Parts: sequence; structure tokens; C-alpha cells
Amino acid sequence: MDRFKSIFAVGFGGAAGAILRYCVILTAGHSFFPFGTLLINIVGSFLLGMVNGYFASKKKSLVFLALGSGFCGGFTTMSTFSQEVVNLMQTSLPLAGLYLGATLLFGLVAGFLGLGLFTRQRGDSFD
Repeated sequence: MDRFKSIFAVGFGGAAGAILRYCVILTAGHSFFPFGTLLINIVGSFLLGMVNGYFASKKKSLVFLALGSGFCGGFTTMSTFSQEVVNLMQTSLPLAGLYLGATLLFGLVAGFLGLGLFTRQRGDSFD
């Protein structure tokens, strides 16, 4: 695969993901709890699971790069999540723990569910 095309595919997908993330954050608004980022990271985990499940038995392509590393990478946000945990720790340790735990738990569950959509169709199992 041509390196320039790969870079462009990731950049294009990343830009689309970042724009959608910004729109979700604007829609979610500001509150005492970062619901927007939580939703983004859970949905992004599900989508990345789906992308990886779908392309697991296929030749990796520019579409895989655009959707996986690009879109899902641009849509989800580790840096914002980390900063929000730090901010919550300064005001409420229980909320910080809830946010941290919910993001990890629901993100992992969503990722497995997304992956499972396509692994089950191929007849694979998680065993």
C-alpha cells in the first residue's frame, strides 16, 4: 500500500472523527459529569471493535486505515478523558472513580460487542 495514500486515509478519517467528536461535545453541553466524552469513548470502542471484527479476515485496506486509526482515533479521546479525570479528582473523588470505572468497563464491553458482531458471523469464538 502506498505510504502517501495510507497517511491521507488516516488523516481524512481522523478529521471526520474529530469533527463529529466536537459536535457531540457541543450537543452534550457542560455539566458536573463529562457525559459527552463518556458517550464518545464508549461508542468509539464499539465502532473500533466492529472495524477490527469486519477486517479481521480481510486484507487491510485504505478503508480499514481511514475507519480504524483515522475515524475512531480522531473520534475517541484519551487526552480529554485523562484531563476530565484529573479535574473530577480535584472536586469529587467518587465522581472521578465512577467516570474512570464507567469508561473502562463500558468501553471494554462495547469493544467486545462490536468485535462480536463480525466474529460470530465468521464462526469464530473468543475461546
